[in-house]
Amino acid sequence: MKILSLILLLALTSLAFSASRTTSEVTIDGEVTTTTYSNTEVLIESPVTPEAPEVIWQYTETAGITQKNCPISQNAEFVFTGGWYGGGVMFTGINGDGSALWETDEPVVETNEYWIWLGTGTAVAKTADIFYTVQEWTIYNDNGTPGDTSDDFLVSEGNTNVSLYNSASSVPIWSYSGDSDGFISASVQEPGKYACSDDGTIFATAGAKDGHLAIQFFNSSSATPITTYEDASIEYFPRQIRLTADGTKCIFRVSANLYRVDVATGTLEDTYYLNAGNDCFAISPDGSVVAYGFTAARIATWDGSEYSLVAGAPVSGFYGGAATIAHDNQTIYFGFNSSNYKTTRILRFDVSSSTPLWTYDSPTGTGSNQNAMQWMDCSDDGRWMVAGSWGIENGGPEVLVFDDQNPEEPVFGIDTPGSMFHVDMSPDGQYITAAGKHVHANTMGGGTDVYFAQIDLLGIEGTESSNTMNLLPINPNPVTNNLNVNFSIPTAGTVSLGVYDLSGRLVQNLTQAQLLTGSHNLSFTTELNTGVYLCRLTSNEGSITQKFVVTR
Repeated sequence: MKILSLILLLALTSLAFSASRTTSEVTIDGEVTTTTYSNTEVLIESPVTPEAPEVIWQYTETAGITQKNCPISQNAEFVFTGGWYGGGVMFTGINGDGSALWETDEPVVETNEYWIWLGTGTAVAKTADIFYTVQEWTIYNDNGTPGDTSDDFLVSEGNTNVSLYNSASSVPIWSYSGDSDGFISASVQEPGKYACSDDGTIFATAGAKDGHLAIQFFNSSSATPITTYEDASIEYFPRQIRLTADGTKCIFRVSANLYRVDVATGTLEDTYYLNAGNDCFAISPDGSVVAYGFTAARIATWDGSEYSLVAGAPVSGFYGGAATIAHDNQTIYFGFNSSNYKTTRILRFDVSSSTPLWTYDSPTGTGSNQNAMQWMDCSDDGRWMVAGSWGIENGGPEVLVFDDQNPEEPVFGIDTPGSMFHVDMSPDGQYITAAGKHVHANTMGGGTDVYFAQIDLLGIEGTESSNTMNLLPINPNPVTNNLNVNFSIPTAGTVSLGVYDLSGRLVQNLTQAQLLTGSHNLSFTTELNTGVYLCRLTSNEGSITQKFVVTR
């Protein structure tokens, strides 16, 4: 079977150490390495690039703020999160460790007033140092003893603010208040209600004015909206809103209808009936292709004056939740969840496909919680795709990454303690983010988990060799309670598996057993502390390792 042939780390076999310090010379790939060690077991690795997929950092809050947006900036240098019960939080991406660089300021209120229910949406340019927030909150008057809310009264709700930042500071470059023209934003704590162009010059946010639908468009040079699209016949907020990559067109969904608006003029160019009102909605970067559906995966294309249905297929027993389209305007992914909310389904289409090119069903979970597909993104070339879901009580990873050239199984997964609401992928497919609630979406409580991971498998596709020992990436990664190890050996013999910390110390001996030639899947319970570890496989052919993360 065709799989990814991962370039793996080479480790020295175990040595017997005396109490004195010893110097050893070892030849690795033709180069002599001199190593000094003491009387402790040491794992020595030769640096290899690229590595297997891994979580680079994780940010966790067990209560309070719930980040539901995690867009990646240009070159994956920053991640700007937003969500419910808090503001925007800026993180360093590639070189980060999960520590927040800065957070946006709290809303300003008058004396004897306080704000509650702050939600923050974030949007990030892909090719410039430009970051947006859109925020909404409610203000109460503390009409009495501080801490006693029994006689407090509502001052205002639906307060809206749009701000522009760069990565260096929490002080906005400019800010717009919705009070200036009666604009109220829509559900800012959820992704999909705001968007910016790839270069960040155009920003759009969904909302309402005077009780009807309105979308405000901004240019990065000014806090004054450049245009506003309004429809007095619609009393609902837009459900999903997208901008083309160049920011010239805004395509959004209200209930079961699509609308296409010219940003410069605010002119409605087309409406298109979507058959069902759901959140499975994606556009191609140029706006020429739309992917949508509820009990079917459907594809519509733009002919210069209107959209029309060109392809699709029913997905019996499943409901659509997310979709994404690559820059080639051909590669399309759909994410569905089963009607009993126990499993998810990934479907890959071409723009003219009447049937999917491939399908992946996640293992069916159990428990009372619902599994719902939430968000998807793909690399510009469409080869790599990331999907995020709510997960289920007893199920698999909430974050899954796929390689379109090897779609039989995910190449990477993150099994989170709660539910993911948003995922993002860098244009080259090498980095992903995921963000969501620390406990399941169906469970009372808050908190947040944000992940930044590297998917460094580019250019190393191949065919498994029958005479090669392989240790596949630990999946899911991070590990919580169960460590699943997949490997193959070309000859029968004694195999040992162990877990080491980054100093080379053996912290858990997993197994030592006689195994037959071929592939093996072993699962172990682990009580390791939170941190980064190495799983080492040793057989007659030598030793190889895989890095993994443990979270609690």
